[in-house]
Amino acid sequence: MIKKIRKEVEEATCQDLSRKSRQRELVYARAIYFKLCKEKTTLTLQQIGDSLGLNHATVLHGLNKVFPTVIEHEPLYKEIYECVRNQEDLAYLKENYNALRKQYDKLLKLKTFDEHTELVDIVREVPKRHIELAKIRIRAMVDMMKTYA
Repeated sequence: MIKKIRKEVEEATCQDLSRKSRQRELVYARAIYFKLCKEKTTLTLQQIGDSLGLNHATVLHGLNKVFPTVIEHEPLYKEIYECVRNQEDLAYLKENYNALRKQYDKLLKLKTFDEHTELVDIVREVPKRHIELAKIRIRAMVDMMKTYA
């Protein structure tokens, strides 16, 4: 995902994001890249910075100081940001859906909760004022079963 974002931003801004420079256009392009990476991925600031050979502080500065300025005062860069963001939205949603679906399927395969449903229902019947006592007794029963099983 991060490679795709980088490619789109570089193409839209005609900038090489890993180039070492403080040229305004490059700084703006990087700020857009940082914002899109933060919105579309779960990467840390350090990981985003590493992708360009920069540190997390540079990414943080780009997100907190540069990006808001770009959006407010640079209509061309605002348009580039929105265009790239909208292109990536569908792919991002599909990718996240697939990941969540896999996790959901794994959870469905776990049968430990289903096997213990009756026990859970019994424990739910214990009045709150007796919960600590129930914990002690249940632990004692489990220990006995382990010992004599």
